[in-house]
Amino acid sequence: MMRGSRVAQALLFIFNIAIGHALSLNNNLQTALPPQLREASARGLLVQPRPNAYILGTVHIGSESADEARLLIDAVRPTAVVVEVSPSRVPLIRKRNAASERNALSKQEDVEVQGSDGSGSGKIWAALGSLPALAQKGWYTGGFAGLAFSIVILWGSLLKRSLTVKEEETSLPRSDEFAATIAAADAINATVLAPDVEIDELLASVARSMSSPIDWISLGTNIARESVGFREPDPIRRRRREEESIVEWANRRRNIDTARASRLHGEGMAPGISRAMVEERDERFARSCLEALGGNEDDDATVIVCVVGLVHLDGVVERLKRVESK
Repeated sequence: MMRGSRVAQALLFIFNIAIGHALSLNNNLQTALPPQLREASARGLLVQPRPNAYILGTVHIGSESADEARLLIDAVRPTAVVVEVSPSRVPLIRKRNAASERNALSKQEDVEVQGSDGSGSGKIWAALGSLPALAQKGWYTGGFAGLAFSIVILWGSLLKRSLTVKEEETSLPRSDEFAATIAAADAINATVLAPDVEIDELLASVARSMSSPIDWISLGTNIARESVGFREPDPIRRRRREEESIVEWANRRRNIDTARASRLHGEGMAPGISRAMVEERDERFARSCLEALGGNEDDDATVIVCVVGLVHLDGVVERLKRVESK
């Protein structure tokens, strides 16, 4: 009964957000922005919850999200840009952006820059080689919970990503939307805000949220049920290659309904991990947006852009609207 109540509340939350998105879009957003951004807005990927705030939801595949981030920043000329990266990543991304720019200008292949993507086999070996470091960091930061999360979730994600690199390079080359966001912000001298958690903080948060053996038993049971077909898999997961090309997968992921269904799946699979991975980070992104606005709602010179993964879009928008209505 309690679980049914939580699901009902989650569905009501999504319904209210969807209605709010539809009713709150500023008409200027539809008429003043480039066609690609108007299409993103119509699909629910770009939302304007406040007069001077634009929230863009992205997917970590292909180059459309990177293009949209660049277009949005160039179109609205924000004073501040909130991006889903941790503070320690910003100088590394800027260094990589500078190297990429030098490489483009010289029209020569830069081994170090291309190494950030690498060949398919290189990515696989890199993912395999990262296991000991991730496991050690997980253990020392969060004990068993941190170790399990590092191996099953973080390393598993890296390995899966490495297995599709070759196909992506051939069919759907990726452009990092967060690197593109920082480059576009730097080009107009906008302040870059990076409120995401560092990996150590994330591991500690997950460890706190999964402190009970019951939490891990429940997660293991759900994973087992999913693996034998007794439970629906995460909607964001790619279907078998013969059933879905990488382009079709990317198109399906660029859908707010897919992100919402994935969020609900995560809440049901492991509520504690979902809180640490999604809800707590939603709060950080929204708080950073509010700090950037600084109460200057009527000041046309103060404009912010927030670029986050699509699964965070509803949470950030809902929090900004909630504060505004108080």
